[in-house]
Amino acid sequence: MRPTLVLVLLATLGGCAMPVREPPLQGLAPVTALQWRSFMDEKLRGQVSLGEVKGGDAEAEGWLRATLDRVWGSRALRKPVADALEEQLDQLRLLANAAQGGRYVLDVEILSLEAGGLPFGSEGEAELRYRLREAGEGGRLLFEKRLRSAGDLMPGLLWPPARQRAAKESALRANLLRLGAELARLRV
Repeated sequence: MRPTLVLVLLATLGGCAMPVREPPLQGLAPVTALQWRSFMDEKLRGQVSLGEVKGGDAEAEGWLRATLDRVWGSRALRKPVADALEEQLDQLRLLANAAQGGRYVLDVEILSLEAGGLPFGSEGEAELRYRLREAGEGGRLLFEKRLRSAGDLMPGLLWPPARQRAAKESALRANLLRLGAELARLRV
């Protein structure tokens, strides 16, 4: 009877420590986006479409695996990264209209996304490769960068999976911030 009681207690504590639905990665702060917009090349404004987001882990299939993923850590999923990139491109006024398509395509590859010092680590590392190219077959490559970033989380998260998730998301946010800075310097 005691092992069952311990499992119920752990499940209850885990449910209290973590949100039911994970919030999306946040884009740039409005002030930062406003400042960087003035530095963007005119040729890029409204002309960038988000291409493929490769790498990362496969989505969990089935309710049991999805629940275990949610409880025991976050995976490097393509969809949250794609959503955050799309939001950032929109904030910077670079995102092309979906109906028209863009003159340029931004492809992304998730190379690694890790949290250090598990289970109680507070540092995350993300490495992503970005390629900006002209749209169409054999489009000219304008920009290719492999960005590595680290992120720390706020103290106070005690549940190890929540710490792991927050550290990884912090590293991803830092990586997207570096991408924004690189795009602000890019001249086509």
